[in-house]
Amino acid sequence: MGENGHGGPERSAADLERAGRAALGRQVTVQAEKTRVEPADGSSGAEVNAAPRSPQEIEADIERARTSLAATLDELVDRVKPANVARRTSDKVRAQFIDTDTGAPRMERIAPIAGAAVGLVVLVALLKRRGGDKKK
Repeated sequence: MGENGHGGPERSAADLERAGRAALGRQVTVQAEKTRVEPADGSSGAEVNAAPRSPQEIEADIERARTSLAATLDELVDRVKPANVARRTSDKVRAQFIDTDTGAPRMERIAPIAGAAVGLVVLVALLKRRGGDKKK
């Protein structure tokens, strides 16, 4: 087994950096990282080379990114699962007609809809009756 603990040849920090950026879909560059230093007095800062990272630090960053991406993917899969979408939609509709704190029906919202439904039934019945009278 190699010195890096993964059974492969020892890789340089630059190689690990390139592999990590490629795995995360980021642009792969060979230049050193730069950090912008802002002075406390508010004047413009200068770019300086950041301290080089060890291969272990880069591997740890890559592993954290993979873990974060996996958690995000799991959350997205859970959000779009049809049963969960249906449950959330049902909960939203129910919340429109039932007070979530007390469980009591919201009559100010139910009454207009019930009235509209009754009116629609009466209208359909009248139209059918009128249409039936013309056929005679």
